[in-house]
Amino acid sequence: MRQALSAAVLATVVATPAAAYAQSKEDLADADALFNAAKAMLDAGQYADACGKFAESKRLAPGLGVTLYLADCYERIGRTASAWTEFKTAEGLARARSDQRAEVARGRAQALEPKLERLTVIVAPTVPRAGLRVLLDGAPIAPEEWGLAVAVDPGDHVVVASAPDHADRTVPVHVGPEAPTATARIDSLDAPAALPKAPGAQTSAPIPLAAAPGPPPSLPAPETSNSSDPGAVNRWLGIGVGVLGVVGIGVGSAFGLDARSKLQQSNVSDCNSSDHCNPDGLALRKEAGDSASLSSVFFVLGGVAIAGGAALYITAPHAPSGVAALTLAPAPLPGGGCALLRGTF
Repeated sequence: MRQALSAAVLATVVATPAAAYAQSKEDLADADALFNAAKAMLDAGQYADACGKFAESKRLAPGLGVTLYLADCYERIGRTASAWTEFKTAEGLARARSDQRAEVARGRAQALEPKLERLTVIVAPTVPRAGLRVLLDGAPIAPEEWGLAVAVDPGDHVVVASAPDHADRTVPVHVGPEAPTATARIDSLDAPAALPKAPGAQTSAPIPLAAAPGPPPSLPAPETSNSSDPGAVNRWLGIGVGVLGVVGIGVGSAFGLDARSKLQQSNVSDCNSSDHCNPDGLALRKEAGDSASLSSVFFVLGGVAIAGGAALYITAPHAPSGVAALTLAPAPLPGGGCALLRGTF
């Protein structure tokens, strides 16, 4: 990591002399005036203001002397990473000129290295790389530096990740003596940001709820069938059970008629008792007995079902007046029975 940062500083230093020659006379004069003002502020203890003027002077006319002064000023105000970077830059400039101040800059940089706070920016593999930009305090971070511990000044920092069709992802971090290392993770990008409204576009005011149309207050809401007839379910269930009972009685009647018919056929075969019957008569009499048994069973089940259905219907809650009602009641018939269904409207 140290070698990578040193290489970046050296590349900046190599390009600096060529840039210095391109300065105009006005820039050189302004840079000299700023440098002298910064030295006066430094002697007066106004370190923060002095650092700003040294930095502006270096921007107008980069040089070894102003770089060393700027590095020393940054160290005085606690910007250790900025001071370390400037000392490394000064070392590169001095070595390019075979200046003995290279060892001074190197020694000052080495003394700062144990005090450096470092920040690691990690971009998850799931984050789309197309158009992705990662900024640290407004300065871009190269993709090859993602995942590396970069020296930063102590204090608060902001990492911002942005990509087309996504809102910016902002991650605040803090480093200092109490937390000399920190990590900013970019695990995902936010959802697409809302499109800005066209200039001059007017947004219609929301309609007040009181003005929304609605049913007249004098008209009651329609009632459901359950609220108007709470016993409808029980009554329909009672009707269904009663109908099954009627069907059972009908089936029992059919078996009874069949038993009577087979008994008469056996009598025709000169079968007055089981001791005086030919084989055909005995078979008919046995079938008649079976039909009679089934008839009794269906009659009993049918009667029970009708009684149960009537009980369900009678015990159901009564409907209000004016509501249609149905009544189911058993009724005897010659040779069997039936159920009467009566409606009131």
